[in-house]
Amino acid sequence: MSHLHIPDGVLPPLLWAPGLALALIALVWSARAARDRSPKRIALQGALGGLMLAVMSIPLPVFALEYCLTLAGPVGVLLGPAGSYQVIAVVVVILAMLGQGGLTVVGLNMIVMGAGAAIARPVYDRCAARFGAPASLAIATAATQLVSGALWFALIALALRVAPSATPALVQGVARIGVFAAISAALWLLAIVIESAVAFGIGRFLMRVRPDLLPNAAAPTPTLATPAARSTT
Repeated sequence: MSHLHIPDGVLPPLLWAPGLALALIALVWSARAARDRSPKRIALQGALGGLMLAVMSIPLPVFALEYCLTLAGPVGVLLGPAGSYQVIAVVVVILAMLGQGGLTVVGLNMIVMGAGAAIARPVYDRCAARFGAPASLAIATAATQLVSGALWFALIALALRVAPSATPALVQGVARIGVFAAISAALWLLAIVIESAVAFGIGRFLMRVRPDLLPNAAAPTPTLATPAARSTT
């Protein structure tokens, strides 16, 4: 529920056209904000973008439905708001070309996922000193999924309110929204747990191999005493 899988012709232009304009404005801002990034940073963006595209292309069966990991939380923490938004923009466009949502919802998907990723670093920074990097990465991911999921629900509700006659397929798909709401909310919470658990594992892995990639994370302290320290005991 952090990515709109809606084909072209379903949402009204009154909704997706302003969303696309806003998404492009945000993309220009992100390019200006990250114009001084180093080649190493660009390489990290490319690697994380490829990883995000890979995991979002692989559906995971959750009961009778399918769910795709996004890694928006970890990417938002590692790259910050501007860098993660650029990665999300490229991934969303490629996924639209692969059939995961129409081209008309590219802008809305950039906003939905980008808004969640934008809060990941601030949440992580507030939690890192108290809870440690892995747990903070999981908390930031949970916050990311909460924001993206809330925007997903808000856009669906707005589409039905703005032009219900122009969205017959969407109206038909949610005709029994009262029955479906409880199930979808439970699955949404389950997805948050899954994403957070994966983020916690990523945090522990990075703390072992590349702690320098995690903001405000120090390298683990060696457990064995150094030769100089042993000689003084």
